[in-house]
Amino acid sequence: MKISGNHHPEIANIENYIGNTYDKKKEHSTALDHYNLALKANTFLEKNNSLNSEKFFDLNIALETLLFKAKSFQNLYHTDLDIQHLINSIDTYAKAEKIIGNIREDLKNPEDNITFSSTAKEIHQEAIKTRMLLYNNTNHFKELKHSFYHSEKSKANTLKELLNASEAKSLLGLPPSIVSLQKKIKTDNAYYQSQMAKAFKQKPVDSTKIEKYENRLFDLSRRRDSLTEILEKKHPNYYQLKHQNDIITIAEIQKKLGNKTTILEFFTADSITYTFLISKNKLTVNEIATPQLIKEIELLRTAITDKNTDEFKKASYSLYRQLIAPIKNHINGDQLVIIPDGSLWHLNFELLLTKEDISNHPSELSYLLKDYAISYANTVNTLFNKFKNNSLSKKGQECLAFSFSESTKSVDSKSISLATLRSSGGDLPGTRREIKAIADIIDGQYFYGSEAIEMNFKKNANQYNILHLALHGEVDNKRPENSKLFFTQSNDSIEDNLLYSHELFALDIPAELAVLSACNTGIGKIAKGEGIMSLGTAFQYAGTKSLLLSSWEISDKTTPELMKYFYTNLKEGMNKAKALQQAKLQYLNTADINRTHPFYWGGFYLLGNTHPILFDTNYSVYWKIGTGILVIFLLSVFWYQKKKSKKLR
Repeated sequence: MKISGNHHPEIANIENYIGNTYDKKKEHSTALDHYNLALKANTFLEKNNSLNSEKFFDLNIALETLLFKAKSFQNLYHTDLDIQHLINSIDTYAKAEKIIGNIREDLKNPEDNITFSSTAKEIHQEAIKTRMLLYNNTNHFKELKHSFYHSEKSKANTLKELLNASEAKSLLGLPPSIVSLQKKIKTDNAYYQSQMAKAFKQKPVDSTKIEKYENRLFDLSRRRDSLTEILEKKHPNYYQLKHQNDIITIAEIQKKLGNKTTILEFFTADSITYTFLISKNKLTVNEIATPQLIKEIELLRTAITDKNTDEFKKASYSLYRQLIAPIKNHINGDQLVIIPDGSLWHLNFELLLTKEDISNHPSELSYLLKDYAISYANTVNTLFNKFKNNSLSKKGQECLAFSFSESTKSVDSKSISLATLRSSGGDLPGTRREIKAIADIIDGQYFYGSEAIEMNFKKNANQYNILHLALHGEVDNKRPENSKLFFTQSNDSIEDNLLYSHELFALDIPAELAVLSACNTGIGKIAKGEGIMSLGTAFQYAGTKSLLLSSWEISDKTTPELMKYFYTNLKEGMNKAKALQQAKLQYLNTADINRTHPFYWGGFYLLGNTHPILFDTNYSVYWKIGTGILVIFLLSVFWYQKKKSKKLR
């Protein structure tokens, strides 16, 4: 495509600069003229083409121009309060959204997608702001629906795409050679990333070795790009399904929701946080100031880790008043699904206090947990994703569990220190106690001590319904892909017994539930437009449907008790959210006062679907109940027929 004359991306950049200058001077109409010139300069118009079929030289510059233009329409509205400017702004954001979709289709790997999500989120943030302004002027309900659409569209796009790719593979049946090549590229990529992470930790750093690994990773990236092009050309149905990003509508959500469940989806903008409440028959939107929220979430986390009850009570009740109290009367039922955004990923909502409690006894406080079974999700779309929710339990393959321990001997809970945390380093006798207790509740394969190695995990992880990893954990906030779980060290020449997040991207782990019973498995860097980049996120990328994760360093003494209650409740048929809620309440009711501070039990949260898990014994119970009912029915019929025949005689 030839670039010449007044049609050049650099001219578009100059016009954008001029437009911004006029916009700052509040000469918005003149600014809009220059943004239109920028779009024209960035457009190649072939002969006989109309403006409706325009093509841009540089999509990223076009996206930037459209954002400037839409904001200028907003500014123009604030000068004369003409709502037509808001409508023009919304039309401009719609054009920007199409370009976002085009750019995403050209991104070849998840890393680029995550980086781009920050840019895309700004577009959706401004579109929501404009929609809400229009709603306040017109009271048109459709503006709330469109605002929710933008909130959903802005979230977890990498996860959505990976789930779509898995679904496309299973539905369309890609050739084995293609599937094998995809897996090989993923596996090799994970290997060289692991080698690079090790090389950076060596002192002195071997720059030759690092350069070698960087070159290998670059070659793999090129191979991945080539494979993407092949898929696009030779398997267009797979490619289209992978990039499909349809957003579930409010009507579809309400049809799927039960009467006892309410969804709270949050969207965090720079100055305002929006709360979308969706129940069976209601949609409402509430607005909160973002800076105050961020400050108080930090205060709450500090109060929890410092075990400062007074400060915990103040921050927790204040956050409840801002986040839940204004919408409390609209909440239906006793189950809440929270879809966080930004700093809200660092808040455990079940610990919010619904009253200004006088008592300082932790078990007597008015936790939101006492009113609702609470779970979390990345988006409503991923929550109701048919690929995630349609798998059946695997009979005979119930639980695969690992404990970090140097011994298989039994341990008395009294001998475990309350201060022992599951951060990196040191023996964890509580993990051994933990999985021994779980083994008494459900069938499975349980690895202790020298058998609890990475190789055994990778060999078996895709065959089990539940994965339970009671290990050391370590978060790398600078490079989230290098966060890791520690298995028992061994002389294995293939695996290093450090399971990195980037290794999980190469695995297929379709478990119903993964319990990451280690420190900080549910926290990490917040990526704008993607959410939290935690160890749990890596398991989601590998196909795991729900996770039990930790928000801080967990105690090796108290965690086994909580897990025992949780698995007992699951076995009794409770859904996952209800099982966790009841486990925490059972723990609070039985623990002594020294172990009831939220630090010791409040760190775990459930992410993903909440469906009950069907164990083999559940099937047996249901079969026995069904058989019993059938026998009673047949005996009743036999007795009735016998009595009837006697009367006829």
